[in-house]
Amino acid sequence: ADLPMLSSTLRALGETVAPARRTLTSRRPVTAINSAAPGVYRTPCEPATVDTEVKKSRFVATCAPCTSADDALAFVRANADLSASHNCWAFRTGESVYRFSDDGEPGGSAGQPIMNAVNASGLDFVVCVVTRYYGGTQLGVGGLIRAYGGAAQLALEKAADTAVEVTPKADVVICVASADLGGVYLALDEFKAIKIDEEYSDDGTVHIQVEVELASVNNLKNRVQNATSGRADFKWWPPVD
Repeated sequence: ADLPMLSSTLRALGETVAPARRTLTSRRPVTAINSAAPGVYRTPCEPATVDTEVKKSRFVATCAPCTSADDALAFVRANADLSASHNCWAFRTGESVYRFSDDGEPGGSAGQPIMNAVNASGLDFVVCVVTRYYGGTQLGVGGLIRAYGGAAQLALEKAADTAVEVTPKADVVICVASADLGGVYLALDEFKAIKIDEEYSDDGTVHIQVEVELASVNNLKNRVQNATSGRADFKWWPPVD
């Protein structure tokens, strides 16, 4: 039997996006922050779905938390119905990372309204897919904007009921001579860092691994460098699940 035709969006996703990994076995250290570190944000704890009807067209909106762009696109693939007329979507993972798709609907009539609903929801690290089952009546661009945006808004409002505040964390590893430990400990206390591990090498070097708020990484690095006159080696990794 012939396989159902994929929409253009889903074909592109299938060619370029692998399912998001929930764990990483290795990570490269980050030596600088290219943009302002995010602060506390609200994200839903679990998916939420609403089902609406506009002039016999059915709109099913599902939104969920996501940890990255790859995670969001994997959610789109998993929740898109290939038998439906359109699977339109939008996501944001931080202030500067967002995408949306009209998936064959007239330009600006679907993805952008969903994106607008996401931005207005007060939620972050969230993805929303709105699937349309065509009912035989043309809605026009204005009608599509209201239908897609309205369905997304309802799903996001439902998801907001389970939302929690998240403070992004980073893993930090500091390598320092034992003679400089006192100043480093004071810096870690100042930034309320949580110690994860500490190891002593034969050459007297101490390796300290801590968890700290992502927004504080640069300030902590400066504080540690000042406390050790630049002798400490400071590496950090962004948060992962």
